[in-house]
Amino acid sequence: MKISWYPFLKRNWFYLFLFSLLFFSQSLPSWAKSEAEIAYQRAERELKHFAYSKQIKYRRYWLRIIYRFERIYLRFPQSKVAPKALYKTARLWEELYGYSGRKKDLLEALKHYRLLWEKYPRSSLVDEALKRAISIYEKKLRDPVTALKLKRRLRRAGGKKSKPKNLASKTSHHRKFHSNSAKTSPPTPCLIKNVRHWSSQEYSRVVIDLSRKPIYKVHTLKAHAGKPPRLYIDCTPAKLSPYLTPLIPIKDGLLKQVRLGQYRPKTVRVVLDLNSLTNYRVFFLDEPPRLVIDLVGQSEKTKIVCPKLPSKGPFSLAQQLGLCVRRIVIDPGHGGRDPGAKSRHGLREKDVVLKVSKLLAKKLRERLGCEVILTRSKDVFIPLEQRTAIANMKHTDLFISIHVNSSPNRRARGVETYYLNFATDKEAMRVAAMENAASTRSLGELQDLLKNILLHSKVEESSRLARDIQEELVHTLSRRYRRVRNRGVKTAPFVVLIGTRMPAVLVEIGFISNRFEERRLRDPRYLETVAEGLARGIERYMKEIKLTAYR
Repeated sequence: MKISWYPFLKRNWFYLFLFSLLFFSQSLPSWAKSEAEIAYQRAERELKHFAYSKQIKYRRYWLRIIYRFERIYLRFPQSKVAPKALYKTARLWEELYGYSGRKKDLLEALKHYRLLWEKYPRSSLVDEALKRAISIYEKKLRDPVTALKLKRRLRRAGGKKSKPKNLASKTSHHRKFHSNSAKTSPPTPCLIKNVRHWSSQEYSRVVIDLSRKPIYKVHTLKAHAGKPPRLYIDCTPAKLSPYLTPLIPIKDGLLKQVRLGQYRPKTVRVVLDLNSLTNYRVFFLDEPPRLVIDLVGQSEKTKIVCPKLPSKGPFSLAQQLGLCVRRIVIDPGHGGRDPGAKSRHGLREKDVVLKVSKLLAKKLRERLGCEVILTRSKDVFIPLEQRTAIANMKHTDLFISIHVNSSPNRRARGVETYYLNFATDKEAMRVAAMENAASTRSLGELQDLLKNILLHSKVEESSRLARDIQEELVHTLSRRYRRVRNRGVKTAPFVVLIGTRMPAVLVEIGFISNRFEERRLRDPRYLETVAEGLARGIERYMKEIKLTAYR
């Protein structure tokens, strides 16, 4: 008799499914683990691509990569990569705060850090999560009480890790051994990768490229026993790259040479041999991490002689006012591998601002008879710190950095002018993050840095220059074009303005993300009008304060 299994299987399929699930349950964890690791590796690759793409300027792409890591620890909470995915989620929320300035993003980061040490108390990332949370409460939320509580928790967590599992069976020697071996691994040493420098007779800037932020201390030594005065910096923990030359001769007016050496197993010493002790400033910039050293000499007070007026006119405005502006630096933003903002139809910020800068330089030379220097006259990449160094080395009187704005809000439009100071609103923080993208993505540290930088900056003069340029630019554009929006004068921590020794501003001449303004930015007549407005703003500033010279 032939037996048919089909009716039996049809009636009992659900029970057979449960039986097979129980039978293969032992192998599911290995499958889940493998799938979790694959998902984490994919998220890491996506993050690496995201960090070097234009998507970093838009919040929606930040949220997409954050949710990619978040899904990993939600789907695979028991996997080994779950704590790493949770930590990465928290770090991304914290970095997003640097772009958005939204307190909500910072609270999301704290929430995920807390989840990490509560759900995975044995993870090696717990200490790092606690340290990040402490830093947020201390530096950004200004909540020392909560920070102190977390510090106590961090000490207790370290103490618990150092205890052996079976205290009764361990001698004091064993307890000491287990305590030492259970400590968290030491931080990865910082690698000193490269040294760059720009120098003149009275100003030098040295930039030390690093792999991560070290602990650094700055010291000075007076000249003695035939040795020159020195400025030296100890970086800990740090190692010297084997490909780096230990002696870099410079031989300018202030600096003889830069020497590098592994002073101790975990300490690298960077020594600057000076011709004479001078004013200096050392500060750290992140993403990419680097130390910036500015040396400023005491220039001799020389009488500045302006060219004599010709017997017959016509006279330029500068000549009529008796002014003597020797040099102006025009800085076309971005360039080379850094295209800046880009429109949907392929218009690039770096191309627009270069055209405007050349037009402006021509107008200033003709009207003022002064020297005008462009930080770049073609499509090349120049680091932000080098642009500032160019202005300082040339002893320029004014520094104008020209940019084109962009926003996730396609309706945003208008022109605005910035000078260096603390950010006044979230929008200013967003613009600063976008323009600093070639150099830094951590605006929280820039805000703290400004406390010391602004003591030596010409803030009042810069604010006046920004106001005059903004008003004249809006007025000139409004005479020829409709719907010109005045977004006003604002302040923000732009890296390109840090360390300037003269009045310095950054002008956003329009929104490339707005279809209406994009068409205008393609029009040569509009760019000519923009350059005219900028030139009139500079002339107005000179007329108001009767500028003679800035050293």
